Amino acid sequence: MKFNQENWINIGKYFLLFFYFSAVYQSLCFIFDISGFIGLREAFYMNFLWLIPILIFQKYSKQIAAAIGVFLWLASLPSLCYFLLYNQEFSQSVIYIIFESNIVEGTEFFKTYFVWWLIPAIVIYSIIPYYFWKSLKNINIHINKTLILIPLSLLIVTKTFAKLYIVGDTSMQRAVIKQIDKMQAATPWNLVLGYIAYKEVLANMEELLTQNSNLPPVENLKNLSIEEENTLVLVIGESTNRNRMSLYGYKRDTTPRLNSIKDELVVFKNVYSPRPYTIEVLQQALTFADEKNPDLYLTKVNLLNIMKQAGYKTYWITNQQTQTQRNTMLTTFSKIADEQIYLNNNRRQNSSSYDEVVLEPFNKVLNDTLTKKKFIVVHLLGTHSRYDYRYPENFAKFDGLKVSPLLNEKQTNSYNSYDNAVYYNDYVVSNLISSVKALNTSASLLYLSDHGEEVFDEVNLEKMGRNEGAPTSAMYSVPFIIYGNKKWQESNNISKLKTYTNRLYSSSNLLYTFSDFAKLDFKDLDLSKSIISESFEQKPVFIGDPYNKAKLRDLVKTPFETKTIKIGA
Repeated sequence: MKFNQENWINIGKYFLLFFYFSAVYQSLCFIFDISGFIGLREAFYMNFLWLIPILIFQKYSKQIAAAIGVFLWLASLPSLCYFLLYNQEFSQSVIYIIFESNIVEGTEFFKTYFVWWLIPAIVIYSIIPYYFWKSLKNINIHINKTLILIPLSLLIVTKTFAKLYIVGDTSMQRAVIKQIDKMQAATPWNLVLGYIAYKEVLANMEELLTQNSNLPPVENLKNLSIEEENTLVLVIGESTNRNRMSLYGYKRDTTPRLNSIKDELVVFKNVYSPRPYTIEVLQQALTFADEKNPDLYLTKVNLLNIMKQAGYKTYWITNQQTQTQRNTMLTTFSKIADEQIYLNNNRRQNSSSYDEVVLEPFNKVLNDTLTKKKFIVVHLLGTHSRYDYRYPENFAKFDGLKVSPLLNEKQTNSYNSYDNAVYYNDYVVSNLISSVKALNTSASLLYLSDHGEEVFDEVNLEKMGRNEGAPTSAMYSVPFIIYGNKKWQESNNISKLKTYTNRLYSSSNLLYTFSDFAKLDFKDLDLSKSIISESFEQKPVFIGDPYNKAKLRDLVKTPFETKTIKIGA
């Protein structure tokens, strides 16, 4: 039989049947702006795999298609149902939460979000491929054509690996990791590979937690606070360059809410992150590690441990991705806390999960009157790229505005989207502060960003993102703000703190500042490294890779010299 148009159509129908079980879910993610088009594209490539058994066993192609279809249907239901219920991607993070929750917790969570229309939606979703399958005919193709199509299908499926390893010069391990990442866009690989990755990351995390539990506590710890009830909040932002905040003098009004309460804030003007990457920054900021001693986070306790030792109940509320290979250390920090609230289970960072989701659980924890001493970490997505995913439409304040003739249309859109993200971040952070302000008991908050972000800030530099090898001021300049409510101010001198705001400081020393902020004292507490201490001494402010000490840059000796783009120029 010749390989005619009818055969092409028939094979196309088989492919569409298989693709359907990934396409519906990925299309919904794209349509509702949860993630970009990349998931749909990668799922398209992956489904060529199912054509191979069809082409090999042509006589039984329709029966094989039925078996594959039922398998893909079952494997696709978790992703689809999760999206319909929670409006988020099904990811490795979801698998983590499923296995970390007990049956009662899972049942209660499902009951809370279950909607009646889910049942007819699943029925319709299931009927469509069934009737499509009934229209299929067995394939009948000459062997020579089959021998071409089988390796072609396999090549399409593994194109990422082939491009990186066979054609390119990437290592096999790196190429395999990239291939696996692409495969997880398609059913059933999001389940299969997600579970395998979950187990691998969990093993690494459990090892880190075991190491942490065996570390000795800080010596001679004393809590010098006179408050019987006290709440301390650490808000960790993401990718926010302070120089794009009007609170810090930026021309555009990106932080109107923080501006309106600026007299109540202690706004530090010269704080820099040690590195432009979240995990690497927090490995220093939350621990005794720094640029000169980067591995101390493995051998000494961290801020979570210290606050627990001081008698605080600890909470970790996060809108960051919960469990990825990259975020193992971050999730380990969260697991040290007494309670964790994970709010973002999307597979990729370029997905929309707005930071306002932290407000409700934050207020719930804040208003728990049974717990007298609380330490709450709130980790935001802030202004992380893609910037247009970081804010709802009603916060697109700067869309369409001109920036500079130095920027093309695409660059201008990115610049404006970043400012929109800063504008929305102002809304979230100011709401957190308002909640702290409303408490009748002593409560205070420290907000900083993990690092900054270059978004065409410097004249003649067409740069966006972060690159440690080519540092700019925007990548390292971070907001660092303290707020205390009325009760807190009764025993703290906010006017005195405001005299310290010009100090040049590295957020790698945050542990010392926050311990001082909490009025703790212990053997290893070096108040010369606290930005709010009378004993503060100007230390080197290093940036760069700590494992390449020869290239560390001290901003005290070699500050940034920048010429920023003039808005409207």
